[in-house]
Amino acid sequence: MEVGVESDIRKLIVKHGKIAFAEFMEMALFSPRGGYYTSRDHAKEKDYYTAPVAHPIFGALVALQLEQMWERMGSPSPFYVLEAGASGGVLAGDILAYSSSLPSGFSDALEYIGIDYDVPNGSPQDANFIKASGLPFRNLVGCVLSNELFDAFPVHRFAIQDGRVKEVYVTLKEDEFAEVTDEPSTPRLEQWLSGLGLDLPEGFRGEVNLAMDDWIYELSQVLKQGFVLTFDYGHMAQDMYSSMRSRGTLRCYYRHLLEGNPYRRIGHQDITAHVDFTSLMRSGEEHGLASVGYTTQKEFLRNIGFLGFLESLGERQLPQRERDANRMGMLELVKDGEMGDFKVCAQAKDFDYDTKLFGFDTDSPLRMSKDKNFPPLPLLSAEHLDLMAGSYPHLSWEWEDMWPFRKEGQ
Repeated sequence: MEVGVESDIRKLIVKHGKIAFAEFMEMALFSPRGGYYTSRDHAKEKDYYTAPVAHPIFGALVALQLEQMWERMGSPSPFYVLEAGASGGVLAGDILAYSSSLPSGFSDALEYIGIDYDVPNGSPQDANFIKASGLPFRNLVGCVLSNELFDAFPVHRFAIQDGRVKEVYVTLKEDEFAEVTDEPSTPRLEQWLSGLGLDLPEGFRGEVNLAMDDWIYELSQVLKQGFVLTFDYGHMAQDMYSSMRSRGTLRCYYRHLLEGNPYRRIGHQDITAHVDFTSLMRSGEEHGLASVGYTTQKEFLRNIGFLGFLESLGERQLPQRERDANRMGMLELVKDGEMGDFKVCAQAKDFDYDTKLFGFDTDSPLRMSKDKNFPPLPLLSAEHLDLMAGSYPHLSWEWEDMWPFRKEGQ
């Protein structure tokens, strides 16, 4: 007998005839009865990896950006960093570790809070993790940070038919999931698209992330003063809704394989959609968050000193394999067509700020810093992925393993 999230979705469709795709996606990802993110089936760890686990330099460079934010705000204490979607706590650990090596006193002021649907085992020291789906805080001074958060928000899917916006719904046909289009479930869908000023052609299909707008409003109520720093994959609206993406950006991932069907493996595969950064910034501005930076992850990391750290790796006295593994993990963060093309957006609230943040400044003093007093490059640890071993497992073999019959002296 079928139980769990898929059964619940089927029952809901039988009751109502159809449900909006956003409702289907929310249940598939977040249902307490077997949703992808809320279940304790950690097979999801095999479906994808994020920037923080590729290499600790990601957390180190974010720490340097947070330190500058703190200084520009007048070095408040405490300075809260609220990480939404903190997952396993790797980013928290790397930021805290590198911050402790900075001479400015930033580490003493830093109060780190991670929020997620589950609290990780062995949370990093000096980080507070809270199990929550929202933002249960008020009057924070500091920065709200997220990495690949918005791409997992449930999206409304739409199609242009007869010159009008129609919404995509999920129904059942002969006991199989099927899609149908009908009038939008909420007027916000048409209003959102109209506000972007786009002329979408007949047959165009795409997604609108209305939940992101709700989240930005909640975030604006949480943050009294400070910044919002967002890492995610997506585009400005003109690119997001261009002809090259006329079938939408919805994607599913199962054990690192790209899947095109969201109605398979419900609760066991990730479902994502690209982020519309035009809407993210517009929503922020409507709720008191000024846009103060937007660039690619590759440029953001480079502006804070990525190349200098990469050069310093060659100066470290490391075994060749360890050096290669660290280099591979670092380069993964800036690879064109992949993580390097992710976008970074900064927003600010309630203070006069006229200096560019390091990550968005091509003339940043950190971009090509050769300062030997700079805290050293952090190296891969057990908390991070060894991409070298995953891509070239034979490089970690020992000759004794390859020829177990070989005896000493032969």
